[in-house]
Amino acid sequence: MTELGNRLKQAREEKGLSLEDLQTVTKIQKRYLIGIEEGNYSIMPGQFYARAFIRQYSEAVGLDPELIFEEYQNDIPANDKDEIPQLSRVKTRKQVPTSSKNTKVFNFIPKVLMFLAFVAVVAIIYVLFQNWGVGSSSDTQQDNKNVVYDPADTANEGQDENETEDTKEEQPEETEEEAVEEEEPVEEKPTTGTLTEVSSNSPNAILELKDTDKFEVEIAADGGNTWVGVNNADGDYYLNKELKDGNSETIDLSSEKEILLNVGWVPATKIKINGEVFEFPFPVKDVTTQKVTIKFVPNGQQ
Repeated sequence: MTELGNRLKQAREEKGLSLEDLQTVTKIQKRYLIGIEEGNYSIMPGQFYARAFIRQYSEAVGLDPELIFEEYQNDIPANDKDEIPQLSRVKTRKQVPTSSKNTKVFNFIPKVLMFLAFVAVVAIIYVLFQNWGVGSSSDTQQDNKNVVYDPADTANEGQDENETEDTKEEQPEETEEEAVEEEEPVEEKPTTGTLTEVSSNSPNAILELKDTDKFEVEIAADGGNTWVGVNNADGDYYLNKELKDGNSETIDLSSEKEILLNVGWVPATKIKINGEVFEFPFPVKDVTTQKVTIKFVPNGQQ
């Protein structure tokens, strides 16, 4: 048993709390509470959870978590963020090996499709041209048969043309200013940004958010309770608690360059980033606990 475990157990007993009582208060399973008192962190879901459980245990027995973390830092597991690999080069897509034969086939298919499309367009134009020529010739011959020449009609046509020209001269032309006023300004649609995957190694993933100056995250519990942690690269927490079913939290992270989303129960967690539904990097039925690091690159800093 570690010194930290002895200190926490002693505080629990002074409060008159059993392990069952503490489990009810903190919602932490009894076996994890025993692991904290015995210093056995290998049974925890991860180091991040171990640190979170120690913090909740301390608060439940009336101890200051910050003082506990400072005094017993050698007994407490390191932060998960130290385990995230630093990438020297960002890749926007996964590299998938392809055979040279498949590559040649795929390169040849677009050329064939383009050639077939060109032949189809030429054939359609030829058919339309033939139909238009035949129709125009038939109409012209029919009109010539029905026309009867009348000298009076020629005089009337000349008079009508003069009246039309006079009418055109009387109508004022639109000024350039009026034409400009009629043009409606084009409104720029706000962008929610582009979220791309940098790397992934279950249950950890690193993403990058670009093409926007806004970074707002909405987290909601849907279909059950879930535990969610949100902290920046310095370890400062924006959110670190259990969300009840139907509850939600909205956090503005526009001032941060990197944040870590630690979701304890993915099937009951819904996340939106700048109003867009966030798709978890790994299948929610297979990987129920996921840790997602998002690097924020605002416009102008690419």
